Amino acid sequence: MATILRDLSYRYQWLYDTIARLADLSAGGEARLSQLALQNLTVSAETKVLDLCSRSRQTTQFLVQYSQALTGLDASPLSLQRARKNVPSANYVEAFAESMPFPYSLFDRSAQQHCDARNAIGAVARNLSGSIPGA
Repeated sequence: MATILRDLSYRYQWLYDTIARLADLSAGGEARLSQLALQNLTVSAETKVLDLCSRSRQTTQFLVQYSQALTGLDASPLSLQRARKNVPSANYVEAFAESMPFPYSLFDRSAQQHCDARNAIGAVARNLSGSIPGA
């Protein structure tokens, strides 16, 4: 969510949700976007997956069906509060994607949506072990 509304959207959940839903339309809607997170990825129950900009549940809810080691990261405390309620089996961390508070190579895979990939790519690469499929 790299817009001039970024800071406001983290304070006002209705704005955050509206921007995210509009962005979902470009991928064919929320359900389709959530499924795209696993496209070309091999994920097992032990695979450590980082769900960047996880919002309040969408992709996290889909990914938790495949991985028991799932961490959702989002800068919106309100979204994380809702995510913990909607998908309690995942772990959650409040932070911006470009400044993740994890040790290097902690995760095996990463899924992202609604992130400014230009700012986050370095942080993502540092936190993934092995190669990035499709890169």
